[in-house]
Amino acid sequence: MPETAYSTEFRRELDPQQLLELMRADLFASAGTMEDISEQERQEIKSDVICSSCGVGGAQIVRTSFGRSSGRAVRKPHFRFEGPGGEDAHRRYCEFGREAPEREAGWRVSFASARTEEARFVRSLVCKGIERKLFDQSSIRAMRQWFYEQKAKSRITIPASPERIVLMQKLDRHYPHVAQWPFSPVHAEMPNFNWREAAMRQFTEDNREFLSWYHERARRARFSSSYERAKSIVESRPAEEAFDRSVLREQYEKSITLSSFVAANSEFPHKNNPAHYRSKGAPTPLLALSALVLFISDWSMDEAIGCYSKMFAAPDAKDNTLGNVMGLNPFHDFDAWEIIKIASELAERSPSIQNYDEALAAVEKRIREEHRRWRSEATRQPL
Repeated sequence: MPETAYSTEFRRELDPQQLLELMRADLFASAGTMEDISEQERQEIKSDVICSSCGVGGAQIVRTSFGRSSGRAVRKPHFRFEGPGGEDAHRRYCEFGREAPEREAGWRVSFASARTEEARFVRSLVCKGIERKLFDQSSIRAMRQWFYEQKAKSRITIPASPERIVLMQKLDRHYPHVAQWPFSPVHAEMPNFNWREAAMRQFTEDNREFLSWYHERARRARFSSSYERAKSIVESRPAEEAFDRSVLREQYEKSITLSSFVAANSEFPHKNNPAHYRSKGAPTPLLALSALVLFISDWSMDEAIGCYSKMFAAPDAKDNTLGNVMGLNPFHDFDAWEIIKIASELAERSPSIQNYDEALAAVEKRIREEHRRWRSEATRQPL
């Protein structure tokens, strides 16, 4: 259940306590507490508050839960969205639904959490952007709704085994764009002939069309840790249906490019060289802000840079609490999920190469047999 939801009246994302405080701002302090919500307030909340992700309405506030023996709070106040029969009202694929598998915290970025110099810098830009009315929480809400729509219509089935990803790692050893030297039996007459290397070269030659497709498809998914992360996801969620993030490739490329440009052309306190963001990843708060700026700019790079320029040119925000907002990073684990998408396509593209070691061993066995027959025929030739 979500701890925050979007208020259409106050045009921002709020937790239950913040919502009640705003609703009661013009009333006396004795008007009620979190434990004393009137029926009128319940009806107002129900008609006002919507899910931050799927946009469903009918919110209810669920009060703090306490442990029976310890008396300590075991769950914070949160919002619940139920239908008339008590059923889960969230739309399908919403990460806040009761049965939702996609509860990935990495999508939500707290601009309020400024624990690093990079995060504090981004927070200051967010405050400026909101104060200058370049964007507000309704912009973030609109972006989150766009993201939900992408999730709902673009789905893939996660491979049932991480072995598909292991296969990808092994296919990376073959380079179809490099001219190969097909095996000839005479090669094996060399005194230190390497059968394994010869088999790998011949494997590349035999599967050139498939490997050309694979390398073109996979050439961009190359963060150093992406394979291990992809394996971890597959192991924890085998054969599940999930969001096909590859549909966001264009937006992802633009967000990475914009983040790199902004960091390289400002006083952004980057730990990594901005030129390496594409291979090592951009700081998450900066990537989330770049995605938001591009979203409100209709994904125009020039307009987004213009928006950033206005934020940098603005004086420090008068109200630093404007940065207490929850942003969205739609590219959480993007490269790991792109690897998973490619892995899900391998069975159809390469039915004969599902077990790489066996396929490579078969090639080596074949060329060894070619050499044996060649030698046998050579010994029968007259001098």
